[in-house]
Amino acid sequence: MKDETKDFEKHVTDMKPIIYSIIRKLNIYKNFEEYYQAGLIGLWDAYRAYDPEKGNFGTFAYHYIRGAILKELNKNRIKEEGEQFVDDYQWQVIANSVVENKDNIKMVELLELLKSLPKKQQQIIDLYYFKGIKLIEIAEFFGVSYQTVKLWHRNVIRELRKKVSQS
Repeated sequence: MKDETKDFEKHVTDMKPIIYSIIRKLNIYKNFEEYYQAGLIGLWDAYRAYDPEKGNFGTFAYHYIRGAILKELNKNRIKEEGEQFVDDYQWQVIANSVVENKDNIKMVELLELLKSLPKKQQQIIDLYYFKGIKLIEIAEFFGVSYQTVKLWHRNVIRELRKKVSQS
């Protein structure tokens, strides 16, 4: 086991610039150490799976390292999409401005504003703000892409702002 560890440490020293190169090529600029660790895990997997009869270790390891970093990148992207409540703050601003504006509009009037929206926009507001469903899940519900629902959501907020400023 001691010899195996020593051999792997040599590979880590040799492959360190390649791991950094892959991270740079993938334009990763935050959580650098996390992706470096993912690269080391990929290197370890390559080290364990390598068969010297099938070719050069460097080329073999490169694909394992890149795959491990891409897997980590994808995992973090999915996590961030699921956790995003990008316009939640904007909704609070709208709600506060409706309740506290110069005409002293009540919450009942906010609901009336919502009722004046088209049906699909009402559904988006209801699902996202009142039921707490994430935009990615709303996209699945409507059978459209995440970007489409994000655009719809942005348009609803814009429409509500316009209606609030007219009140």
